[in-house]
Amino acid sequence: MIKINASIPIAILAIGIFFTSGIQQIAIASEGIDEVPEPRHVRVIWTETPAEQAIISWTTMVTSSGNHIYYDTESHSGNLGEYAFSTPSDLHGPITMKDMDNTEGVPSAWYNHVRIDGLQPSTRYYFVVESEGNVSEEYYFITAPGDDQDFKLLSGGDSRLGGDSPRYAGRTPHVDRQNMNRLLVQLLEENPDILALAHGADWGTTADWRHLYWWFEDNELLKTSDNRLLPFIVARGNHDMQVGFQENFWLGGNLEHYYYTTEIGKTALLTLNTEISVAGDQLEWLEKELEAVTNGNSAKRWVMAQYHRPAFPAVKDYNRPDFLRIRENWLPVFDKFSLDLALESDGHSLKRTIPIKNMKAAEDGTVYVGEGGLGVPQRNPDANRWFLEDPGYTESIHHVWLLDIDSGSLNLKAIGMDGKLLDEYTVYPRDRD
Repeated sequence: MIKINASIPIAILAIGIFFTSGIQQIAIASEGIDEVPEPRHVRVIWTETPAEQAIISWTTMVTSSGNHIYYDTESHSGNLGEYAFSTPSDLHGPITMKDMDNTEGVPSAWYNHVRIDGLQPSTRYYFVVESEGNVSEEYYFITAPGDDQDFKLLSGGDSRLGGDSPRYAGRTPHVDRQNMNRLLVQLLEENPDILALAHGADWGTTADWRHLYWWFEDNELLKTSDNRLLPFIVARGNHDMQVGFQENFWLGGNLEHYYYTTEIGKTALLTLNTEISVAGDQLEWLEKELEAVTNGNSAKRWVMAQYHRPAFPAVKDYNRPDFLRIRENWLPVFDKFSLDLALESDGHSLKRTIPIKNMKAAEDGTVYVGEGGLGVPQRNPDANRWFLEDPGYTESIHHVWLLDIDSGSLNLKAIGMDGKLLDEYTVYPRDRD
């Protein structure tokens, strides 16, 4: 077996290079992947209190012991003894493999997760992860502010392939997803006050390992020139329902339902789960949570929600039962507490609705944006739907939303794959009473 450096974003044995339609394709032999425990696919997850807590996850290609994270507010270039803090992993286990995963040639692997607590707000944390004595590169991320500071977020969803087959020997890489990752890095380099990416789900065509493996490989592109990582705020979608999602996107022991509130200074982002009942426990939680973040001394200036299936689809059938259930159950609560912004995915197009309240246009209504442009093939939206008519906007184009959040405004910019501005809109604070 030929050993390949595990730090390479896509560990491959090239057995042929050829061109089709101008796209370079690389043939991959599955036996060429180096099965050693060097940490790979290192990522940062934010849940409820990112000013003081984060989850660090990574992959090893064989089972390993001694899985730790070493971290500090200063860089130590991987010298483990110099880091002020170390924490063992909370979870380590084998990633579920199906017959198709083996057939498609992805290697078996193990997940590793550790939650670190007691962090300081608005602070750069350098870290390495270790498995079986093998140490990763040094990375860093920046914690969320604990007070009223200006900041930016990225928002988008649907980074999956369009078809059922993952990329493997003889297939074209997911070029659009890779290019969107390069765009995210460019935006982060240009806007260092971007703190995280709120991902609206459908990460892969499925959450089986043959799809998530290539997602994580492509995600190796998503780091700055000085190894800054962009944390993810994780939502779950209809293409994320296999057990591999829980295995690889662990949010901690009490968030297995995948709905929670992320607090960043004077902003609250509620992540909801459209793949379970949108009524019942989740609806009860939603109403209590919105009441908590819009009333009293702990009230937030900005209150947003992200979820996968849209209430106001730009592409799919408006009358579909799953979309109708969202409108029937969640929209009255959004209206009651004057939700500022809803972030939707699933449709595979760019859209921004007019402000909506009580199912009609209203100056004090909620704007719904989306709906999934991080790499999946884009579809043709219906611009004639009442909620997309002028001053609403829709287009079939890859995109990510840049949210610029300060005390006076919430500015939204849709950025295309080429970095150009596609759409812009501003939300202003309002009296929720």
